[in-house]
Amino acid sequence: MPRTRAPELNFQQHVADFLVRVHGYGVLEQAEITDSEHCIAEDQLWAFLQATQAEQLRTLADDYSSDAREEVFRALRRELEYTPLWMILRHGLKVRGLAFRLYYPKPRSVESAAADRHGQNRLTFRPHFYFGETRQEIDFVVFLNGLPIVALELKHEKNQTVHDAVAQFAARDHAQRIFRHPFLYLAADTSDVMAATDPRRVENFRWHNSGLTNTAQAAGEYSVEFLYREILGKDELLEALSFFLVRVPEREAEDDKRRQAAFTILPRYHQSRMVRKLADNAQALFAASGNIGRKYLINHSAGSGKTLSICWLADRLHSLFKPGSSEKLVNVVFILTDRKALDTNIRDDIEKFTHLKDVVGLARKADDLPRFLKERKSIIVTTQQKFAWVLEQIRNDPALKKLRVAFLIDEAHRSQEGQMGVAIRVPFRRADEADQGDEAATGETPDDDEQIARIIRAHDLNQLFVAFSATPAPATVTLFGKPFDTYSEAEAIAEGYIVDVAASIISYKTLYNLHCPLVPTPDDERLYPAGVVSKALKNVAFQDDGLIQ
Repeated sequence: MPRTRAPELNFQQHVADFLVRVHGYGVLEQAEITDSEHCIAEDQLWAFLQATQAEQLRTLADDYSSDAREEVFRALRRELEYTPLWMILRHGLKVRGLAFRLYYPKPRSVESAAADRHGQNRLTFRPHFYFGETRQEIDFVVFLNGLPIVALELKHEKNQTVHDAVAQFAARDHAQRIFRHPFLYLAADTSDVMAATDPRRVENFRWHNSGLTNTAQAAGEYSVEFLYREILGKDELLEALSFFLVRVPEREAEDDKRRQAAFTILPRYHQSRMVRKLADNAQALFAASGNIGRKYLINHSAGSGKTLSICWLADRLHSLFKPGSSEKLVNVVFILTDRKALDTNIRDDIEKFTHLKDVVGLARKADDLPRFLKERKSIIVTTQQKFAWVLEQIRNDPALKKLRVAFLIDEAHRSQEGQMGVAIRVPFRRADEADQGDEAATGETPDDDEQIARIIRAHDLNQLFVAFSATPAPATVTLFGKPFDTYSEAEAIAEGYIVDVAASIISYKTLYNLHCPLVPTPDDERLYPAGVVSKALKNVAFQDDGLIQ
């Protein structure tokens, strides 16, 4: 009788077939990975360079009598000793003074250098990838132009779980380059996914699920279909490489802060989902109507990484273009927050986005905002109070009213929905929308609430609002609409980012009845003053070490 195939192998084969059939991946043979130390399929990379940068290769060959191919791979191996592979991919490789691109991202505008060459990228994978002298195995390694970018371990719950896959990554010989070069390590079973940018410790892996419970999108697919349909999609991987990855530089020990080695950040699933969804929606509106007038409510629980989400969204919005053109969607992005967040969370996280250092302005002083506006900084971080201080200057500048502006509001509380919300909006209203009247911003009308609501709900063609709130009040929903994207408190609790406080709430009465056999019956209790009974119960309770703990 034929042997029954293991469920895990069936799962792996299903994923492999999907990558080929739906995404158009190529399949690599083990023999094609000719640089076994660095896990590089050299012919793949060389073919990409010949197809996209043949002239530079000819220049390299003409200027140096040595073999051009060997010069390229020698320079790459040398650079890999100091720089993560994904950063070389993103920024390019210098070979004898010549700059080579090792891949081309999806073009953001028609003027992008990637527009004609993006289609030349070669995305392949090697199932059952073998490495090391003992020929250990990884279920899948994904390659971009012959360079390893993703490693994936798959388990089937009939035998093992995602935690076994994580433990397997953590127990490997991390001196092997396959555990240094990829920017993403995925561990999955048929129900759950976890991800890390550094696979050396179990603690580095975070949940990377699509919701509280993953569900298949199509019949016949596994619950984690989003993993091989979305995360491993060609555009999504290239977008992660070109946009979402952030390198946090090394930090020396200072005061009470310990030294911190450099590390790479990749967004959790809900963070990248929110940025993609909102950017696509705003871009579609801009393409169809030429305006960006829309309001979005992002309901992300505490523990969602909200500050980083705001930073990623600001980065994306400031770099979006109208499809098929070089017209920017947004001229200025304002991040509005309270003073404490500006001085801590936002400052610390935005500084991790080192590629934005020239376009971001943190308005710490009163004269910062006018200067940033004059310099046309693409992203301006400010508090509401500082913004109010310069409103009059903005109001008197007709050019500012023509700008397309995005406001990212950190924790959309009542103060941002009321007078301050009006004050922020009015200076940027177009002349053809001024029929609502500026008097609503002054607070001098007989019915403030009505005027405020009328202005905030107005369809502002040149303004895009994104309100972030873990606990949106009814007034917030009224102003911004139903949540556009949600990461629930239940998800944050399940993934271990916050504690379920409600689960630990037990009344005094319940505790005392559990631990004190001397509690009087309801009939007897009425014989004593309530205060006396309460004090007696507390005295007994606080002598119980287990109860106190």
